[in-house]
This record gives sequence, C-alpha cells and structure tokens, in this order.
Amino acid sequence: MIPLPPDLNAITEARIVAEESGCDEQILTLRELEIAHLALPPNIDGVRRSRLLTTDSISTTWEGWDVIGGQRAFIRCLRPRWKADPVMLRRMSRGANSDCSWHPDGDWPHLRVMANGAPIVDRFPVEDVPATALLARLLGQGLHALDQLHSKGTFHGGPLALFLVEGRQGLRLIHMDAFNPNGSASDDIKQLADTICALDPLNADPVGQLAEEWAHSPPPTAADGLQLLTRCLSGILLAERHRLCVAGRSANRLDRSSRLSRAVRKLGALVSPPPGKFCLKSGSDGVIVIVESDGEVVRGGAAADASEGRFLPIIYSQTQGLDAQCARFLLRSWALRASGDETARKQINDELGGSDTGAEQLIRWMSAMARLRAARLLLSASQSAAF
Repeated sequence: MIPLPPDLNAITEARIVAEESGCDEQILTLRELEIAHLALPPNIDGVRRSRLLTTDSISTTWEGWDVIGGQRAFIRCLRPRWKADPVMLRRMSRGANSDCSWHPDGDWPHLRVMANGAPIVDRFPVEDVPATALLARLLGQGLHALDQLHSKGTFHGGPLALFLVEGRQGLRLIHMDAFNPNGSASDDIKQLADTICALDPLNADPVGQLAEEWAHSPPPTAADGLQLLTRCLSGILLAERHRLCVAGRSANRLDRSSRLSRAVRKLGALVSPPPGKFCLKSGSDGVIVIVESDGEVVRGGAAADASEGRFLPIIYSQTQGLDAQCARFLLRSWALRASGDETARKQINDELGGSDTGAEQLIRWMSAMARLRAARLLLSASQSAAF
C-alpha cells in the first residue's frame, strides 16, 4: 500500500510521478483519491474536512474539525461513485457501532467517529529518539486495543492511522468497520510494530528493537505480545539495576532508572485484568476460591467471605497495586485445581458466568503483574544500595 499524500496538491504530484513511471495500480489509486478530494464538499454536516488518513475499497477516512464545537473530528465518507448506490449505502451503514454514528442524509453519506484525540501519525516525523517509557506505553496500549478487537472475532486489517492518542487515557484504536473478518492477529501486530519502529528510526531503544523483531516475525496474539513486552521491560529494569550497582553513586543514572520504573508501573496500570467472576478451585471440604474483577479492582478468596455478605479481599487495584501473597495463593489454587472437586468447580464457574479461558487470562495477567512487581522491588533495592 502506497503512503497517502496529505492533500490534493501532493496527490496530484504523486499521480504525475506514477504516470511517468507507468505504474497503473498507483495511477488508479491516486486518481480515485483526486476525484474524492474534488467531489467531496469541504464542509460535511458541520465538519471541516482536512487531512486524508486512510482509504479502503468503498470509502475514504478524513481528519477534520467540528466548526461549532472547535474540536477534532474524524469522518469516513462513501466514495463518489457509490454515493447513490443503495447496496453500498447499506454496506456502509453496517460500520456503525459505539464508536461510529451513521449519517446517510445531509451533505454526504458518512460515518462519524465519536472520539477525541490525535492520530498516532501526528507523532511523525520525530527528531529525537523517544524515551523507553513512551515507546513502551504506546506499544502496550496498542496491543491492549488490538487484544480487545481480536477478542470480538474481527481484525483491523489495514494501516493503523486511526490509533488515537487521547491524553491521559493513552492510545486507543478506532476500528472503522466492525464487520471486517479479513486479516489476522499477526498482521495487525505487525502493522503496530511498524508504527512503533517509525518512532525509533535509529533502532536505539530496547523496546524499539523488540518492535523491529515483531515487524518481521510478530507474536501470534496480542496477549502473547503483552507478555513478551512485560518480560522485555523486566529485563531492562534488571539491566538498570546492574548498571547502578556497578556505577555506584550516580544521580543521573538513578533518575533514568526511576523514570523507567514509573513507566513500568504505568504499564501495569494500563493493562487491566479481564473482567468477570471465576471459580479457580473447589475442594471436597467445601472451600471454594472465587475471583471477581470489574477491570479496575480484583478481589478473591474463599466463597464463605462472599456468602456472608462481605466483599472479598482486594488482590489488586490501580492505586494499591498487587498483593503478592494473595496473588500467590490464587495462582497456586488454579495450578492445583485438578486436585480438588473439578466437576463442582466447573459447575460453579458456569453458574458465575465465567469460563476457564477467562480464568486463564486472569492468571496470566496476575503472573505478569507479579513479575513486574518483583522487578520494581529489585530496582528499589539497587537504588538503596547505590546511596
């Protein structure tokens, strides 16, 4: 796929170059973009159209501004040749979801994205190599967004121009079409890795190097990618600990490791636990371990605590972090579930509305959080030793 020129003049210049080189495919693509630029009105239902972000076989997606509210807006417009085609209008309307509203009437048939934020492409080009914290945050948030998308059985299947950076909320994927079965999880991760690699053109950062490896050989799922990113950051922390021990007193090195430690802590807060309620183990003595999570707080413990009307003990929250002792108890309960009453456990799990797949995802998440916690403790110990 050729890079999309940002405006009409750039598209015309690229089309002339394509004509000279005799590349019919590029000529056709660029000519259709020229027609879309000229045919679409500059204002579409209160949105001032500006930059072209991405395109597909039936539509073009633009960045613009809401002339009334003064906020950034994103619209996906039907191509000019399909404007009055009832089949394409119905097909386009199927892309409406919680993120996109369908507007068949007005200045032009289009989907409007109900989100704020700046596209990740706004971070290009960069003059300096971004910090590890930024690359890790963007890669982790992108993997989390893809994991949510893939869990619904669909794929992005194209350039990731609509990754939006939404301030404190971080990176968010606006999926333009909820009915896209094409592509694969590995292809989406490869696109994300290519995007992160462009942020680190010198390949000078360990996270950037990890992304470069994924650009050629991506992990099979986004969840696996999060696990690998966690291990990479743990290794970076351990390397910083070694550097501190060797260097002794060095305020500059301590400051760098502190920033990295905060970045890892933010990553742990970013990757939320899978929501749900799960039964991890049921014994013949009636002891049942239940974990409940709303995505923000994880609680777990014996069923008696919940049956008496009390909340289960807090295992994790974004403010308090992970309780390592309770987490080890839950991990051990899941590992030894076969030694209990497995039939009763599965029955209780079904009654709670949980699944073994969700429980396994929760356990994998908890194990990753435990590794990050251990790495931060090692870093804190090395900082104390250095001073």
